[in-house]
Amino acid sequence: MLTILRNRITIQSLTTTASGGGTFIETWSTVATVWANVQGKAKEETRFDKIQQMDEYTIRMRKRDITNANRLVYKDEVLEIESVLDETQQSKMITIKARAEI
Repeated sequence: MLTILRNRITIQSLTTTASGGGTFIETWSTVATVWANVQGKAKEETRFDKIQQMDEYTIRMRKRDITNANRLVYKDEVLEIESVLDETQQSKMITIKARAEI
C-alpha cells in the first residue's frame, strides 16, 4: 500500500543539562523534521471525574529510531507518543499512535 507523506512533523527528544548548583534543566531538542501522513480525530475521555477533550493521531512515516520517550510537534501542537508499531522488519514504514490534550 502506498502512503502519501504530505505533512511535516518534528521529532523531539528530552535533554537534561546541569545548570549549576546541583540543579538540572530539562528541555526538548529537535531531532529531525520529516514528512509523514497524519490522520487525526477528536475524542472525549473522563479522567479523575473530569471530561477532557483530546486529539488522537495516527502517523505513518519512514522508519526511524523513535520511542515513547520522544514527542512530536505537528502544526504547533505537541503530541505525546503512545505507541510505535513496526508491522514487519521488511517494512520501510512505521505507524505511531499519539495524542494531544486540548
